[in-house]
Amino acid sequence: MMTALQAVTAFAHEHDLRKSFNKLARKTFGFDFELLYKSGLWNERYHTHAFADDTQIVANVSVSALTLHINQQKTKAIQIGTVMTDPSYQNQGLATQLLQRVIQQYETDTDLIYLFSRPGVESFYDKLGFTAVQEKLFSIPVSSEPHLVPDYRKLKPAVNPQDMVVLLDRYGKRHPQSSILDISDAQHILGFHTLYDPEIEIIELLEPAALLLYKKIGQTMHLYEVISQTRLVWRQIADYVAQPGVTEVIFHFTPTFADLEPLSHTHTERDTLFVNKPELLPADFQFPELSHA
Repeated sequence: MMTALQAVTAFAHEHDLRKSFNKLARKTFGFDFELLYKSGLWNERYHTHAFADDTQIVANVSVSALTLHINQQKTKAIQIGTVMTDPSYQNQGLATQLLQRVIQQYETDTDLIYLFSRPGVESFYDKLGFTAVQEKLFSIPVSSEPHLVPDYRKLKPAVNPQDMVVLLDRYGKRHPQSSILDISDAQHILGFHTLYDPEIEIIELLEPAALLLYKKIGQTMHLYEVISQTRLVWRQIADYVAQPGVTEVIFHFTPTFADLEPLSHTHTERDTLFVNKPELLPADFQFPELSHA
């Protein structure tokens, strides 16, 4: 006979529960959160809400507390993520119960609740009060003619702790680079992506003082983050981004550089965005991909 399940939260420092949580994460997503914990980034902005059978985590919903900048106005938000249920405990409504608890706990003190999930589950989240919203993808063509790329320094925060300190410090002091939609207070998520995705390149520019996070795939430059304490214009970073052989730049955020008019496309190759108050969002936007929990 199965024992009664216990609701548990904030169990990062409880070894047995964290070990079980990581085991379920590996089973569900193919990775665990132990590296995030050891780095100190599993912090007060990442809240776990779970059901446990003794010391076994059997279902979980996590919450990341963030600040959105929508049309240059600060908005208090939470992002839901790490939604998972052990196969042996599925079809009991555990994830639904946890989501309902999270919504009830946060909705009165939060302007926006959102999450990303695979397509095809619209009816599930619709019953919980969420609406699927279509994001945009932005890009520009660039010349592939050879040009001089200014000097820069590469950062490797996954292997150099001091580089992680630099990255998170700069991010914490950054000026939002998009006047339509941007995010702050998401150091733990940014750190997660840089720890777990070795393909992300990070360079520190000498002039202007900025960090760029990107992936160069074939002739396409995928630009993920521009981190600077001042608002930049495109010409200040264009030579760094348009590296030799690059013919296209795809922005994985909402670019609003004063001297740039990107092309806008319907975004069809990423998880679906679900929000509880779609009326708060701008018309054409993309959430920064490195802010996805």
